[in-house]
Amino acid sequence: MRKLLLIGLALALSACAGQTANTSNASLNACLTQKAYASLNDGSLFTTELKTLAKNISSTCLQQLALQKAGLNQESVTAATNVLTALKNNSSKK
Repeated sequence: MRKLLLIGLALALSACAGQTANTSNASLNACLTQKAYASLNDGSLFTTELKTLAKNISSTCLQQLALQKAGLNQESVTAATNVLTALKNNSSKK
């Protein structure tokens, strides 16, 4: 009985940890997308190098969400680059 309780507790704790990570990633993705659209609207998407803009957006979102120590730096730069590239490609097709 005690083993089942410990296993259940361990599963519950791991589920909570996964939920926190998913919430953080969802917030980060929302921030990255919002900042990418802002760069499209203010024109910096076309005047600033894509990699530089992605790093700036990533850094800003990580600081806003206090995720600097979560180890999401490269992941957020990649996500920001992907969003910016998609926006740039879609806006140039119009």
